[in-house]
Amino acid sequence: MKKIIFTLIISILFIGCATSSLNITKDKKAVLNYDSQQYLLSTQILSSKSLNFKDLLVDQYKLKSTNNNVLFYEHGSTALNFEFNFGGLYTVMCVFDDAQKYEQLYKRNNLRMVQIKLKDNRYVNVIIQASDTQNYTFVYGFSNDEFIKIYKKIRVEKTDMPTLKYNGITFDKNSKWITNWSDEMVYLKPLITPLRTMGRF
Repeated sequence: MKKIIFTLIISILFIGCATSSLNITKDKKAVLNYDSQQYLLSTQILSSKSLNFKDLLVDQYKLKSTNNNVLFYEHGSTALNFEFNFGGLYTVMCVFDDAQKYEQLYKRNNLRMVQIKLKDNRYVNVIIQASDTQNYTFVYGFSNDEFIKIYKKIRVEKTDMPTLKYNGITFDKNSKWITNWSDEMVYLKPLITPLRTMGRF
């Protein structure tokens, strides 16, 4: 009996410590690492650009996905003496033109999979990874089928399969980024704030 209890405790701790990362690799591929699993999101960078807001740098990549459609990868990083004012989900909703509604497919630790409602009432499937308050990464443009495949690959829990309520929009090679980073949002909202002390967390 003691062995069973010990095994259960270890399993719970292991599940609770699962961490993730969204990265562009040296060979120009986008990968999602989740605990011991890795999921290849794209095989090629089609184009890229950087937005510099002095205390916030945003790197944007247009990617060719493994299903030959287009994904958009964005990474925001603040200056050392700044941090994001809000959590990863709310920050991403802000840059999608202050989106007000979302449906969550999955959340564990620093990773979320959500459907965000855009101003034109369409939904976009987004993976958000926020390891710390100075670096947020997200990828969007997945079809519902792609989204569910990723969910099946990385989920830890043995729960019933959820359903996606809305059909996520997808993109092609002529599509452009649909986020709206701006000086007004960054500094007047404000999206970033001077780094808070440890005692305020």
